[in-house]
Amino acid sequence: MARWSFSLTATDANRWAIRLARLVTGRPKILVFNFCYHGTVDESLVTLGHDGAAAREGNVGPPVDPAATTRVVEFNDLDALDRELAAGDVACVLMEPALTNIGIVLPAPGYLAGVRELTRRHGTLLVNDETHTLSAGPGGCTLAWDLEPDLVTVGKAIAGGIPAGAYGLSAEVAERVAARHDADLIDTGGVGGTLAGNALSVAAMRATLEQVLTEQAFEHMIALGTRFTDGVRGVIDACQVPWSVVQLGARAEYRFTSPPPCDGGRSAAAGDDQLDDYLHLYLHNRGILLTPFHNMALMCPATTAADVDRHTEVFGAAVAELVGAGALSPRP
Repeated sequence: MARWSFSLTATDANRWAIRLARLVTGRPKILVFNFCYHGTVDESLVTLGHDGAAAREGNVGPPVDPAATTRVVEFNDLDALDRELAAGDVACVLMEPALTNIGIVLPAPGYLAGVRELTRRHGTLLVNDETHTLSAGPGGCTLAWDLEPDLVTVGKAIAGGIPAGAYGLSAEVAERVAARHDADLIDTGGVGGTLAGNALSVAAMRATLEQVLTEQAFEHMIALGTRFTDGVRGVIDACQVPWSVVQLGARAEYRFTSPPPCDGGRSAAAGDDQLDDYLHLYLHNRGILLTPFHNMALMCPATTAADVDRHTEVFGAAVAELVGAGALSPRP
């Protein structure tokens, strides 16, 4: 991206990206994907209902009917995306290049190229939220997969735990923003904040990006992610359970369905809270911590092959006990 600005969270980076997209397109709505997650952005806390956008279950105090601000389609469905963009009222498509917060859902071959073609055809900006998909490499999926978004948002990992986020604009979008002399981006425009880009956050981002999230570190982490995935797949195959495992660079996750879900709706339906709790507790009691949601493992520069192999051993024992107890039926 040609121009960057800082925030304190990826949520704020997404909010500001949406505001700028509305500014330069003159359109009121955004489009997101079913069971996406982009922080606490009101417009994105939606799911796909029978008639379009519906308030996501558990959302606290939605300010308006979600259909007033948002269009929703399933991930990996280009026909649905084309249909919704054809209305001509969508300022931007806000998306993760691969869904992550409903379980990892990878794009089908050619899907992301199709999204880019459709957004350009319909005059809609494309925003890649790389907050979680940064696991794909130093430039996230955007660099790893040679994507061409109009804006990029990122947060969390880039400052190593210090509050920080950022959003980047392509040269064309930056020029369109700069040409809008009627927009007060310093004050009433709400793009910024007293502590956005503060000295501590910027120093932490620079140190993390230069010294921690390096190409060498990602090579190490992604190799361990592959080792983790291979180990889990080996257990699934050996025990013949109808599960699957998905990898996105330095992160991997096992799912209670096979093949892996191809969209957010199917991914949500594949969840099993009791199995989640069982596996988290089983692993926790044996010194292994997964993320507190789903069954996702994150590799870091300090992760070792022995750590990964320990997980494979314990995961294998957990699945074997489930099968032995009759709680899981092997694949036919």
